Amino acid sequence: MTAKTPEQLNEEGLTLFRRGKVEEALAVFETAVSLYAAQQNEPGQAETLNNMGVIYRVKREWETAVTTLQQAAAIFAQLGDANRQAQTLANLGDLRAAQKQRDEAARNYSQASALFAQCNDRDKQSQVLRALSLLRLRQGQWMNAMMRMEESLTAAPRLGLGRWLLRALLRFALGLFSGK
Repeated sequence: MTAKTPEQLNEEGLTLFRRGKVEEALAVFETAVSLYAAQQNEPGQAETLNNMGVIYRVKREWETAVTTLQQAAAIFAQLGDANRQAQTLANLGDLRAAQKQRDEAARNYSQASALFAQCNDRDKQSQVLRALSLLRLRQGQWMNAMMRMEESLTAAPRLGLGRWLLRALLRFALGLFSGK
């Protein structure tokens, strides 16, 4: 029997996570991240750390999740992989939002949005702006929430009729509030 590659372990961990086997997935990811580190495969290591950070968030192991996600984001930044750095920052934003650390969450979402824009990944930028809009809505920051939702819809690569109408209504309302 041959040993599994870190890539195979990473896929196995994702499958286990999707099946709700969180502890098993975490153990598999820990093995994968060690193998990636031994191979000096930083992209694989960072991707697996990101996956582990999500699991720690699900387990509500906040500090370990923050540390793990920050480590992954730093590696992606060092590698110049802005898209995966943005994905990790969005995960960190979700974590901070779950902790009710809304200003930190907003900062992470904003950083992720800027990086997705830099990569021209409009779909992910739209998603993270939507999360930021909902965060601002929960804070009672109505204007900011409407502005972020309008940005989200503008960034979206495809708008159906319903979303197109929502964007038009938001633009109209924002125009009224701003006196334009």
